Amino acid sequence: MEYSTELKALKKDFESTTGMKVTGVDENRSFFHWKRLIFDELNCVDMLVISTYIRKRFTVEGNYTHLLPKLHSYMGSLALTISVEEIKKHIMK
Repeated sequence: MEYSTELKALKKDFESTTGMKVTGVDENRSFFHWKRLIFDELNCVDMLVISTYIRKRFTVEGNYTHLLPKLHSYMGSLALTISVEEIKKHIMK
């Protein structure tokens, strides 16, 4: 399956910045504006690394939006979900 440019850029940036490997990716056709990096399991250190990545890469002081990245349960795995707009603004600039 061929993935979007945004998802490829997100995966490459995440893995090169954090040193972590994702176990899968997802971009649902119904919710095409969200891209997901999938993890089978995360320990506390992994979650801290991910939260640091989110904070350094996507946080703009004083600017909160519901489109900010989320780490959550997704179809039996853990997923880091990021909107296409955020990927374009902060990674593909």
